[in-house]
Amino acid sequence: MKHNKRILVCPLDWGLGHATRMVPVIEAIENNGAVAILAADNRPFDFLKKRFPNNTLIKLGGFNPVYPESKSMTGIMIRSFPSMIKHAGIAGKELDIIIDKYKIDAVISDNRYELSTKRVPTVFITHQLNIQTKGLQRIGKPIIDRLIFHYINKFDELWIPDIEGKTGLSGVLSLSSKFKKKKFNIGLLSRFDINNIQPEVKKFDLLIILSGPEPQRSILEEMLLKQVLKSGLETVLLLGKPETEIEEVKKNVRILSHINDKEFAGLLTAANYVITRPGYSTLMDLAAFNKNAILIPTPGQTEQEYLAKKLLADNVCYSQKQSVFDLESAIIESDRFNGLQIKNNSEKLTERVQNLLNIC
Repeated sequence: MKHNKRILVCPLDWGLGHATRMVPVIEAIENNGAVAILAADNRPFDFLKKRFPNNTLIKLGGFNPVYPESKSMTGIMIRSFPSMIKHAGIAGKELDIIIDKYKIDAVISDNRYELSTKRVPTVFITHQLNIQTKGLQRIGKPIIDRLIFHYINKFDELWIPDIEGKTGLSGVLSLSSKFKKKKFNIGLLSRFDINNIQPEVKKFDLLIILSGPEPQRSILEEMLLKQVLKSGLETVLLLGKPETEIEEVKKNVRILSHINDKEFAGLLTAANYVITRPGYSTLMDLAAFNKNAILIPTPGQTEQEYLAKKLLADNVCYSQKQSVFDLESAIIESDRFNGLQIKNNSEKLTERVQNLLNIC
């Protein structure tokens, strides 16, 4: 008997964003009659376990460099290349085992460069084809580009989570003259269904969304908690920790470790102000609601620094550096900005998923 086609979906485990944006991809797979097998590690594993409790979920460890407190992530990446290459070989063997055991028909990898194979059709998802560097690190950019292009070339298709044209969210990050025959824009990917929002959520002052790798996530949490407690603003603080169960109130601040997508959407619509990292997945979620936000880029993460600078210059979202962040002035300044007003095209994702199912 023929089984329904089985698609392995593997998000990167650097924070939750790569896993959350796989929600519409997984749903598109299942809406087209296929089975989504999920493989992840750390917090993405915990998120997917709660979000898709009936799906097969496999522990698949990824390369996880130590994230710096103050230095650029680009420099860390360059120094980590030998370890990354070694891990790629290990992951390839693990992928072979998974393909055999679960009868996988195709693989979709979100920023996991090592998960390519010639055994089944493969797709690579990323919005970063043009890694941003600064200062002396620009010397290493040709090395970064060469390595990235080498690994992406091993995949059959390249999916960009953005719309085409000048109104796209990723800006120069997704610009590249390579991969023209295999590159497809699939529209913005958000886990939220704006037609299925948690009802009866009353308006409140401030929603803080924490995300990203440690130690910067905890550094930001501590800094913001001090300022919001002093401000008296009615605040909800989302910790971005699906592996824990925390719900407590400190004066004017309600602290939650993790909530489901429906509740999260309700909070997004009810909050007068939102503070968050400009992680690409978070920005796609905000765009789903045409929402404004105050952005605090992760120090040293050039992608977030670029996106925050771009959205500030385009009068979309206000941003401040973490080292000088001031809650009162940020709220005042943010009122002058328009928020993320992007008309998405979700049909492109459906088209690519259907094409993948046809060829595998």
